[in-house]
Amino acid sequence: MRKWNNPDDKKAAYLAVLKKIMADKRFAEKCLESDEFARNAFRTIGEIEVPANAKVVFLPEGDLDNAKRDGTGSVVIEMPPRENGHPNSHAMEYVRCTYSWW
Repeated sequence: MRKWNNPDDKKAAYLAVLKKIMADKRFAEKCLESDEFARNAFRTIGEIEVPANAKVVFLPEGDLDNAKRDGTGSVVIEMPPRENGHPNSHAMEYVRCTYSWW
């Protein structure tokens, strides 16, 4: 079984899952519908141990194009610690993935 913290293992798992997605439309749809299905895809197809605290999320085809065209693409935000209280000037540090800075 591949290791999640090994970059070469993770790359091999990505490629295995992407090949399956490209070959099987229904499988791709299920990866979009369910984060748990996507996690399981990495475990079974990618043959990699996915840590319990790791999320596997797929975005729909064209998401990047939407972001470039009209700004409607997705954003990924890490939940901030609750004990920090109200957001401050450092709140943007929790934005982990977006296509253009606002």
